[in-house]
Amino acid sequence: MGYEDAPWVFKGRALYQLHLVKVEEARKYIPGDFNLVSLFGYTLGGFYLARYTDSPVGKFDELVALAGLVWNPPTSCAWAARVYVSNWQARNHGRRHCGLPSRMAAFEEKSELTERGLPSWWRQSEPGLRPVVLHNEERRSWLQPWKAPAQGLRTPVCCMTLPPARRKGWPGPRIRLSLPSFSGGTPDCPQLLQYTCQLITNVRAVAPARVQVPPRHIARLLDNQKEALSTILGGKPVLALSFDDMEMVVNAPEVLPLPNQKVAVAPPVFA
Repeated sequence: MGYEDAPWVFKGRALYQLHLVKVEEARKYIPGDFNLVSLFGYTLGGFYLARYTDSPVGKFDELVALAGLVWNPPTSCAWAARVYVSNWQARNHGRRHCGLPSRMAAFEEKSELTERGLPSWWRQSEPGLRPVVLHNEERRSWLQPWKAPAQGLRTPVCCMTLPPARRKGWPGPRIRLSLPSFSGGTPDCPQLLQYTCQLITNVRAVAPARVQVPPRHIARLLDNQKEALSTILGGKPVLALSFDDMEMVVNAPEVLPLPNQKVAVAPPVFA
């Protein structure tokens, strides 16, 4: 099992939530030669949260923190500030072949209920809503592999209270969607790449997830401030959609011409 030749097929469900993000904050995660699509000082970011039941590497969870919309004529696409995955093969594939800032992460559901009633979107098998906590485990897993989990560094990223699971009945319209993205400008993939996620899924509007980010004094303790995503994940929600019974096909990234024939290469975060 692993990533062979494209296309790569993923099945499961996802939440797609759009936020207003200040341009100066989005800029921290996007190479300087690219123009942002903005209005009144804001661009459109947010996150994509997925639970894959089947993929080239089996089951795993993923959170893509979207910094904003990047304009590279003749099109605009989302740009990922960070990609958190619970599978090391997905992490390596994202970094080496797709130009993504992928990190190993742990997704943990808290035991205490925040609300009784319908099951959460996350688990769907037990009644009640429980927050899901995301920890960045990149340093422990890759710089200090000899350390046990309790000894390694686990950096908090966010805590999410997700909307309820879908009620019985009509699942919403089943439609085809195309989610294009730019990537690259990394030490592993310095060129500009574009890839598109082609989805067939049932779509329904949901209440936005409530996202709590670490306090500022905790975020300041990080050795690289780009790992603190409070301005991306904690932005004002404008739209939240649930993709149920999703099948997503991803083709191999294409290399595109660079703005001004160059791209700013960021130094490795965890060298």
